[in-house]
Amino acid sequence: MKIERDTMKFKKCVRNVLMVGALLVTSVLPMVAQSAQAEEYQAEATAVSNSKIIGYYPSWAAYGRNYNVTDIDPNKVTHINYAFADICWNGRHGNSDPTGPNPQTWACQDEVGNINAPNGTVVLGDPWIDVQKSFPGDKWDQPIRGNLNQLAKLKQKNPQLKTLISIGGWTWSNRFSDVAADPAARQAFAQSSVDFIRKYQMDGVDLDWEYPVSGGLAGNSKRPEDKQNYTLLLKAVRDKLDAAEVTDGKEYYLTIASGASPSYAANTELGNIARIVDWINIMTYDFYGAFQNQTGHNAPLAYDPAAGAAGLPNAQTYNVQTAVEGHLRDGVPASKLVLGLPFYGRGWSGCGTSNNGEYQNCTGPSTGTWEPGMLDFTDIQNNYVNKNGFTRHWNDAAKVPYLFNPASKTYISYDDVTSIGHKTSYITSKGLAGAMFWEFSGDRNKALLDKVYGDLLGGTAPIDNVPPTAPANLQSTAKTATSVSLSWGAATDNVGVTGYEVYNGTQLAKTVTGTTTTISGLTSGTAYQFTVKAKDAAGNSSVASNEVAVTTDTIQPDNQPPSTPSNLVITGKTGTSISLGWAASTDNIAVTNYEVYNGTALAVDVTTTNATVTGLTPNTSYTFSVVAKDAAGNSSQKSVEVVGVTDATNPGAPAWAPNVNYVAGDLVSYQGKVYKCLQPHTSLVGWEPPNVAALWQVQQQAAVEGVEGYVDEPVVEETEETEGTEETEQTPETEGNADTQ
Repeated sequence: MKIERDTMKFKKCVRNVLMVGALLVTSVLPMVAQSAQAEEYQAEATAVSNSKIIGYYPSWAAYGRNYNVTDIDPNKVTHINYAFADICWNGRHGNSDPTGPNPQTWACQDEVGNINAPNGTVVLGDPWIDVQKSFPGDKWDQPIRGNLNQLAKLKQKNPQLKTLISIGGWTWSNRFSDVAADPAARQAFAQSSVDFIRKYQMDGVDLDWEYPVSGGLAGNSKRPEDKQNYTLLLKAVRDKLDAAEVTDGKEYYLTIASGASPSYAANTELGNIARIVDWINIMTYDFYGAFQNQTGHNAPLAYDPAAGAAGLPNAQTYNVQTAVEGHLRDGVPASKLVLGLPFYGRGWSGCGTSNNGEYQNCTGPSTGTWEPGMLDFTDIQNNYVNKNGFTRHWNDAAKVPYLFNPASKTYISYDDVTSIGHKTSYITSKGLAGAMFWEFSGDRNKALLDKVYGDLLGGTAPIDNVPPTAPANLQSTAKTATSVSLSWGAATDNVGVTGYEVYNGTQLAKTVTGTTTTISGLTSGTAYQFTVKAKDAAGNSSVASNEVAVTTDTIQPDNQPPSTPSNLVITGKTGTSISLGWAASTDNIAVTNYEVYNGTALAVDVTTTNATVTGLTPNTSYTFSVVAKDAAGNSSQKSVEVVGVTDATNPGAPAWAPNVNYVAGDLVSYQGKVYKCLQPHTSLVGWEPPNVAALWQVQQQAAVEGVEGYVDEPVVEETEETEGTEETEQTPETEGNADTQ
């Protein structure tokens, strides 16, 4: 793992210091909050302030679909992925596979014309529409025009908008395996990716390899080594981007589009990839379509038992929740996982009429908006929902709508505002990084985008340059020889104040969310000057509050011991540890720490009113007491003793303990049961296996390698990637070609 990518940017450093830390902050911490209501509010507030909204714009939308970059509302997305660039190989790019939607190749070109490029070079997918076509406002001698110039112009409307070039896709993934297997081609790919985004004023690179190992289209290059080579390819790109960041003084992003099936996870090193990329866009759609004879749902949120009962293939694994959980189990932090949303539906014709066409056999694809079996959401919204013989139905298990026309026997699966709302709620509840959608032109009325924008960004513009007002009436409310307590009036903001920074002189002393705090660790008899600044979600800071000067008290000789700790209780235990809690002691100045005794031996020294004593023997009785201490070294009387007996552990699995770095797959015993670690984390008191189902999974009674008597829950394996986990696209090379995505 790379600890620091950009020494010039604190944001970049924080993002990459530790993947486990990011996971705990965004995914685990809300689960251990003391108030269920408070943890829900905190999780939603975090999602609103930090969520990404990423939209794909396909280059061919500017042809027959007549949907241009200028039709995009740049203030309702945080990132735009431009689809697609291609890979040059032996002077050509494209894919001649007859099973693909666009079976041809072209000479490798830039905005001027044909180029000589080493194998693996990233090149324009459609030079004319990408950079040569003149749009209103372009000049005839302007070197770079087309869609990419229009994308750059969107940043004038939203300076916070980021654009990425997406490479590959369903049609153009034929050379990824060859590039990833060749060290020289990997370097050419990585350097040309940087050259591409520099030339065309973009902010990052998105790899859409469909698919490693399984190959995608029949003629695509593929090899078993793709699993490891994909990681090497991404590492090469990341290294080049890091070097460019230092030179250019800006942040560059690296992302991938991942498949949603279990076989994709088996064919990639998702955990290692997650350590390299900034985030992963999981394509949680195309689970079912008219490429299969039986109707299903394009993007079901959850498993519908009725689908399994109807014999729908892969019904238990082909849904959003299972796909996300699979990525999380394989080491992708929730904070790096972006959920894919379809702005289109899939249709079948000639379907059985039972159950309103749901899970019925059909004869083929329905009429589509641009190609058979594929319908833009706006088309569905305008022409199908409870219109022209179609009736809207709702599947409450899968949390998605569907349409059926019994007269024409046509079935359409799609997402609408209601189902998108369930998915944005899921994004928030899981602490995911945000939403990605395919693609802009499918939602011309912006109904779905408005829903995503409202749910994840609070319906507020991403651009926020308005700072909060200054906190008012800062005052000292109490002081001791080593601390000062402060309070102030709440600041206001156009969006909302997220916190306050308390300064001791020019040094940041503390960051808090409320309007009171205590600054500790000060020197007695010393003068201090305090100010407070308010912060908002966009990072804007207010001007400083009024300054308050406070002199700490002078320490007098202290011979008075703290009061005796009370209410000592056992709060938890394992086979090798016992956790304790007690009521705080009081002191004439301040209690500094507590000594926890195991019998007459000092077991642990803490500053809080709880502690865990580790290294104990299973099924053994221990006697504990606590002594309070102050800064002068005075000790209280020992508390009332409490007796605890450690749990009996299961042979072969070590007992769970706090403050241990666990990785996915670790087995531990706790209260007579064996648990398997699902996500890497550092254990803390309160995160015992029964308390955090997202981190630990109880094991069934059986036999497993290394731990006699237990086995993992059964996992359904797939042997090959199917056509139901990816989008398909058509990229015409010249204006006026038929668009048959």
